[in-house]
Amino acid sequence: MTQERSPETGSSDAVAAPAPGAEITTTDCRQCGAQVSGLNNRYACSYCGWVNHWAEGSNILPSAEDDRDHPGH
Repeated sequence: MTQERSPETGSSDAVAAPAPGAEITTTDCRQCGAQVSGLNNRYACSYCGWVNHWAEGSNILPSAEDDRDHPGH
């Protein structure tokens, strides 16, 4: 038995495109040495859980009010 999927249904594996001005960067995890990628020098290692500090990123983060998903909007 085969199951057909309608064309409107998106893949659950889809990856959203980064925001304009965002750059995908790569480094080695400081804790376990695994190669990790992130946006604008902000990283989280999926192997050991290491996360670098938000201030180490290469651009200024938007405020909560600038976020379209902020509960205040």
